Amino acid sequence: MSEALQHEKELNKEKTKAEDRVPLGQKLAYGMGVVSDHYATVCLASFLTAFFVDFMKLGAAIVGYAMGTARCWDAFTDPMVGTLSDRSKSKWGRRKPFVFVGAILTGSFFPVIWMAPESWTSTAITIYLFAALLIYYTFYSVFSVPYEALGAELTPDYKERNSIFVVRSYVQQIFNLGIIWIFPIAMALGTKLGSEIAGVRAVSWIIGGMVIIAGIIPAIFSVERYHDIAQKQEKAEFWSGVKILLKNKPYLIIIGTICTYLFSIIATMNLAYFINVYYVYGGKIQAGAILGGIDGTLRFFFSIGAAYGIKRLTDKYDKHHMMIACVWLLLVTFIGIYFTTIPGRPWLTLVMKPFLAIGEVGFWVLILSMRADVCDYDEYESGKRNEGLIAASMNWVNKMAITLAVILSGLLLQYVVSFDSKLDESLEAEITEKAKVEFAAMPESVKVSKYEGMGTFRRLVTAISEADGEKGVKERIKDANTPIVTLDSHTKELQQAAIMDKQSPGTMQRLRLCYTMPQVVALIICLVLLYRYPLSHERLSQLRDELEERRGKTITS
Repeated sequence: MSEALQHEKELNKEKTKAEDRVPLGQKLAYGMGVVSDHYATVCLASFLTAFFVDFMKLGAAIVGYAMGTARCWDAFTDPMVGTLSDRSKSKWGRRKPFVFVGAILTGSFFPVIWMAPESWTSTAITIYLFAALLIYYTFYSVFSVPYEALGAELTPDYKERNSIFVVRSYVQQIFNLGIIWIFPIAMALGTKLGSEIAGVRAVSWIIGGMVIIAGIIPAIFSVERYHDIAQKQEKAEFWSGVKILLKNKPYLIIIGTICTYLFSIIATMNLAYFINVYYVYGGKIQAGAILGGIDGTLRFFFSIGAAYGIKRLTDKYDKHHMMIACVWLLLVTFIGIYFTTIPGRPWLTLVMKPFLAIGEVGFWVLILSMRADVCDYDEYESGKRNEGLIAASMNWVNKMAITLAVILSGLLLQYVVSFDSKLDESLEAEITEKAKVEFAAMPESVKVSKYEGMGTFRRLVTAISEADGEKGVKERIKDANTPIVTLDSHTKELQQAAIMDKQSPGTMQRLRLCYTMPQVVALIICLVLLYRYPLSHERLSQLRDELEERRGKTITS
């Protein structure tokens, strides 16, 4: 073992002081905020392209421009909110009032995004989408910036920050199960409510409620440890703070790493739907949605184990070196995903996903803990606690990257991949007539099922109980899970087949390439940045001692 690693192990043997520890209840409460954040953003991203491109028939580039415009506006509201929260003298804290109000506004407006009537023209729907997203992301800024700033104020301890973000990761992964299955649930509801559009609208109310409930919990139960110190300092000047940050090397490395990786995953996130539905399953929406759900569920279990492993390893080794190891793992994983994404082989697409889960949990737990460390370094350089400005400026840069990535995702799909999901009116009419003829010729046995109306568990029990010599358990279960053919479902099946037929040669190959290669390039850039990161456990311990001599200690939990 090298001298440096041995020194890290010795340094990490030091136990966290009692006054620096954050009670588990407060860690869990803080972790609930990321549940609100992810339901507000990931669910929106998961639904947006499928809803407005595949269901409402807008162009992919238009949807990308709408999302990009909203995120650009969001990037300008973030610094304003961050500065306001830094300057706040509220007796309830600098961050918590913003978090409370922002969660309620964001969750309440989420269902409104999906309410544009199908009868409107494409122009009217486009205007509605632009306006709805601008309002939504204004509300989201009020919540997200103070929430992220709050994470750096929960403890001054280097190791305890790792523990906070590990617990946050546990909470996030558990509630991510809902996000993973929300799209398949929406599609299943759509079959009962008459359309995929109705299914999305129904679940949007559930998502909005989750954003509100999860978002107000950290506002109620978290403790701002630096509140008294911040109350004594002079009001932070925005531009002077920005100038100091631009000279802060650790800050620039962290922000560069986060926004580079974010850019790559956001630019390709919407392609996952098209990969599963069209590349792997040849146009079957329900099958592709279920594959996405299975993928996410598999990753959930590995993510839980990964969070535990990260906690144990960071108790021994410096988080900076662990971070580099996670980036290497992600790099190898995305190369593997390219080679295991094959048409008609859905189970093969899952082979690399456990490694993706492990790498991503390590990446986000460690980079966010390192971001909190940067706040201490900034205080050492500037003499002020500027968590809000740091969170806002990071959000600003990240969201500019996200803005460009969202615009790029639409352009990738429409102009590079050249995927086209629109059918001519004449072709749609021809398909509708063909579907009617074929449906009329089908035997009644495929149109009616004895299991209709039964829940999943009841169907399974009934099927097993009916097993006999003619049909065994396996055949009965297959019958129970075989969907009933309706005129609408058969029409949709023919439409999806027509969409696949109209794609130009090379479209699916370009889709596969764009799905994985941007992440590979981004991760190589991240490695170059992280090898230059200067803050170690030892250096930050020295900074803390000097800061406490200068302005005193933080309050306890």
